[in-house]
Amino acid sequence: MRILLGVSGGIAAYKTPDLVRRLKRAGHEVRVACTHSALELVSRTALETVSGEPVLFETFTPRVHAGVEHIDLASWAELALVAPATANVIAKLACGLADDFLTTVLLACPAPLWLAPGMNTRMWDHPATRANVACLVERGARLIGPDEGELACGTTGVGRMSEPERIVEALQAHHARDLVLRGRTVLVTAGATREPLDAVRFLSNPSTGRMGVAVARAALDLGARVILVHAHLGVKVPAGVEAVFASSAVAMQGAVLSHRDRADLVVMTAAVGDFMPPETAPGKVKKEDVGETWNLTLVRTPDILAGLGQDRERSGARRPLLVGFAAETAGGDQDRLLTLARQKLSRKRCDAIFANDVQVPGAGFAGDTNLGLLVFADGRVHPLGPGTKDQVASALLSEVASSPGIVAAPPLP
Repeated sequence: MRILLGVSGGIAAYKTPDLVRRLKRAGHEVRVACTHSALELVSRTALETVSGEPVLFETFTPRVHAGVEHIDLASWAELALVAPATANVIAKLACGLADDFLTTVLLACPAPLWLAPGMNTRMWDHPATRANVACLVERGARLIGPDEGELACGTTGVGRMSEPERIVEALQAHHARDLVLRGRTVLVTAGATREPLDAVRFLSNPSTGRMGVAVARAALDLGARVILVHAHLGVKVPAGVEAVFASSAVAMQGAVLSHRDRADLVVMTAAVGDFMPPETAPGKVKKEDVGETWNLTLVRTPDILAGLGQDRERSGARRPLLVGFAAETAGGDQDRLLTLARQKLSRKRCDAIFANDVQVPGAGFAGDTNLGLLVFADGRVHPLGPGTKDQVASALLSEVASSPGIVAAPPLP
């Protein structure tokens, strides 16, 4: 693989000659682009020696190649890796700035972007940095680290750039499984449904759809065609998916059923409301007309996942493979969470359930992280997380993609 390594001015830049050496040993071609600050921390000669290529860092300089330097390099790369990725370069990439050679190349580069952040803990935790990282991840960037450990300033915390060995292992692992779902179609549901009470009010829940969108991105990364049936989201729909909007539980059921036969795998992450009014008031219900108490009558919404499981069982079909999500309140008790997951797995007649305990910090609604148990009908149990929702989604799909129901079955036409 042709890798463009971008080196920015973090103290971990001194590790990049070792990173280049390991990447080349793994069989990759490597070209290096640096910021001026990076060359205060790592020798240009060292990088050129281990890469066997000129190190590029000047926007306006005599050309090394015949074409336009930054465009040619951007077109050459099959993968762009920035290590270390400082808070400064992350901010520039999030905003689309191109004020030096490195950011100019990256702005023109269509290849997948990987970031190995390296900075002080307080810089990593700053809301601006977290927002910039989230912006880049939403656009498809992938993160390696940062790790927790001793920092250059002598303190200990999260922000340390991952070691070169770990970075190469992450790239190799991704490359090895990159297209395991090529030729498959994955249907993902995401977001919070809304059940209207009247013209201006509705019943809903706090889900932002981050987990479902992360699963959709992970499926794209694995080479799948992705249909995203989504309700109301707090994040952007990722590029490259076929998006279908469904506001309510009934609308989502219709959308899922209309696309089910195209799918090899259905992953139901949407937070579908359990109850809805039997009918919706045509206008706004006035407080004066209701009085001090508004007594609501609610009925059950359709159970989409259970319906899919029942339909599959009745027809004797083996597909689509069905994976459900269960937000539970187990009070931090893993045994209780596992019991609840197995009960739901049986009721829904699906192949796997990812259960998370929303009472555990880092596993609730609207956050950037998740953790829980992936429980298969054949008895396998895989703890996933803690990690970002993208990391958990990637791990979940890797486990599901290795299941016989996907591996052994031929792709749908």
